[in-house]
Amino acid sequence: GVAIAVSVLAGALLIGESVRGSLRDLSARRLGKTDDLIAAPNFFREQLAADLANDIGVTCPLIAIKGVVVHESSKRRAGDVKVYGVDERFWKFNGIDGVKSPDNRNVLVSPSLASELGSGPGESILLRIEKPSDIPVESLHGRKEDPGKSIRLNIAGALGSESLGEFSLQPQHGAVRAVFVSLAFLQRELGQDDTIGRINTILVSRFSSTQSAEQQKNVAALLKEKATLDDLGLKLRVLDNQRGVSLESNSRIINEHVASAANEAAKALSLRTVPVLSYLANSINAGERSTPYSLVTAVDDDTLAQLANTRIQASQHPPIILNDWTARDLNAKPGDTVSLEYYLWHENGRLETKKADFQLAAVVPISGLAADRDLVPEYPGITESEDMSAWDPPFPIDLGRVRKEDEDYWHQYRTTPKAFIALTTAQQLWQTRFGKLTSIRLESGNVDNYGETLRKALDPASMGFQIVPVREQGQSASRGATDFGEYFLYFSFFLVVAALMLTTLFFKLGI
Repeated sequence: GVAIAVSVLAGALLIGESVRGSLRDLSARRLGKTDDLIAAPNFFREQLAADLANDIGVTCPLIAIKGVVVHESSKRRAGDVKVYGVDERFWKFNGIDGVKSPDNRNVLVSPSLASELGSGPGESILLRIEKPSDIPVESLHGRKEDPGKSIRLNIAGALGSESLGEFSLQPQHGAVRAVFVSLAFLQRELGQDDTIGRINTILVSRFSSTQSAEQQKNVAALLKEKATLDDLGLKLRVLDNQRGVSLESNSRIINEHVASAANEAAKALSLRTVPVLSYLANSINAGERSTPYSLVTAVDDDTLAQLANTRIQASQHPPIILNDWTARDLNAKPGDTVSLEYYLWHENGRLETKKADFQLAAVVPISGLAADRDLVPEYPGITESEDMSAWDPPFPIDLGRVRKEDEDYWHQYRTTPKAFIALTTAQQLWQTRFGKLTSIRLESGNVDNYGETLRKALDPASMGFQIVPVREQGQSASRGATDFGEYFLYFSFFLVVAALMLTTLFFKLGI
């Protein structure tokens, strides 16, 4: 009787340990050789994986995104599919032989995805993925109406779990729906196939599994040392005619961390910076006259005063400077009230038209800074258009308002701003959670070392890079919030109580 009671108690605990061990093994099997994960919201150089490899372990570059798969013949659909852009380095990294890496439109799928779609080798599927964009979708210039892209693919076969067919970088106990696509092919489809090749994920297999916290710090320090400005989504553009250098972001917005680091780097090299914020106004109005769709640039007070070539007087409204073309078009003179109408995008998805009044402080000729087309970043659908009538921005515009003189200005001056305002005023009107500047100018001088100085001042973690100990997370998730031994002990509560009562009776009988 005592033996039976003990076996009931031991069985409940052993079942819990068995389940915990199975989940632990499942997590490890799905990760392959991966210990850590380096990921970023933007795409960065494929070479960065090789640069890190010598110091932190074996690395593998790949693209990891999510998508929706539709079986072309049956129209069956599978959502939340993990899409991996891989090549032969992925299988070598995980020590798996005998798997032919997918090429062109041929793909490998996980067993669960093949079963859910009812698909087999040689059949076609449609993969729907989100098109990557450096410009945030939540911003005014982000494309919101059609962010997806459909790709037709051919199934080369199903990849068994022993060959990492259920590869997953996130802990999950359910079936894994995954598609393995050729890395080079996916880069072409996503527009990331430039001469250096771009990825968004690096897998890391550590040299040693011990001291994981210290290892993570080492990876962060090494990433900061090896990452370039390009990897961080920044670029330094050398301007012609000795106009200096412009620091710009691929997102068209410079965040607070970059702005602070840029100023510190410039201060260390004794360089003067000019912060710039450019915006598109729906119209510039003065009295009954209006100039449609005009680019407006904001600069600091000192630069604004230099541009006006006169002392700007305090007034009821903030000051504004117009170039002579716009002033003639509006029939405006210094002292007049000029208003700007503009779109403001709210994070809840609402587009609002707002208006702000200014006092015309000066009229300047289109020369020098007032003739600088590079004050405005490249906005898809606008800046590359040959004519204003060909504009295709991601927000509504009425091209019927565009006049012949507006087209003539665009043909002659392109993105040259028509108006200038104070930076503090513009930031109150147009700042977003992504940043408050569109570029930072550096005057001509010792700019040769500026890029390296800036790179050292930037922290990749503040630019969106993540270093995730995925193996530790997977092991932690396999343990669960509740101990499985206790869980199954509770499950066997009545049997356990009966066994304890039986043991108590035998004990009393023995006494």
